[in-house]
Amino acid sequence: MKKIFALLTVLAFVITIAGTVYAQADDRSPAEKLASGREYLKTLDTKIIKYRNMGDQAMVKNLQAQKASTIARMKVWKAQAEAAGSQPVAPTPPPPPPVAVRPAAAPAAGLFGWGLLTSADLGYIGGQGSTASILAGGSLVFGDPLALGAIVGLPEDSVQYKVGLGLTYGKDYANATMNAVYVSADGILNLPAEWMGGVMTYVGAQVNYPVYKTEVTGTIGGLVYGGLKGDIGLGGNSYCEVGYGAIRRTGNSTKGVDIKIGQEILL
Repeated sequence: MKKIFALLTVLAFVITIAGTVYAQADDRSPAEKLASGREYLKTLDTKIIKYRNMGDQAMVKNLQAQKASTIARMKVWKAQAEAAGSQPVAPTPPPPPPVAVRPAAAPAAGLFGWGLLTSADLGYIGGQGSTASILAGGSLVFGDPLALGAIVGLPEDSVQYKVGLGLTYGKDYANATMNAVYVSADGILNLPAEWMGGVMTYVGAQVNYPVYKTEVTGTIGGLVYGGLKGDIGLGGNSYCEVGYGAIRRTGNSTKGVDIKIGQEILL
């Protein structure tokens, strides 16, 4: 009983191996099938010798039948290979000439090649009981070397600084003027664009001081504001801001709602 079970196990294994070889050969060219058939015949011959020495004539007959079947298939594959070899082979077209690829030119570092980011803006500030003024200013924009944005869980480049000069021009209801040149320093926090559906927004604060003024001395003023920015095709980010604050001088100030539009320019 054990001998019969062992024979059945070996037979199933041999049939599985043969089926695998044939399945692989079916997807190959006739020449590849012939090569696989020769390798399989060597395997069958080794097994025939082995089981003949063991005296297992039933297994020897089974293996000999597989060998005869394989030889018959190989005759068909040989004829197919010879027929395929007699067909004319189309000449291989010459490869296309190589295309010269020019390296992309490095982007220019600004209008003058300085790599300095600047901003220029125009706005209005004023309210009831205060001198209303037109504002014009320009600033240098700097990155944050301390990467403070990371402290509050934002990208490291979220914080920017501005240092600039501005000009105010205006009169109040009593015809008092508030004309001055002032220096300003801003700190800006750029917010993640995904917070506003892909729109870049920011908040900021400014400290300013008139250095050239009419009639009387100046004093420290400031602004708080929020804005949005984006590239509208002018060569950099355009922006608009709304805030509240003041540019002060002794006895008279221009203060109230602050509205600005501006443009970043890389020099």
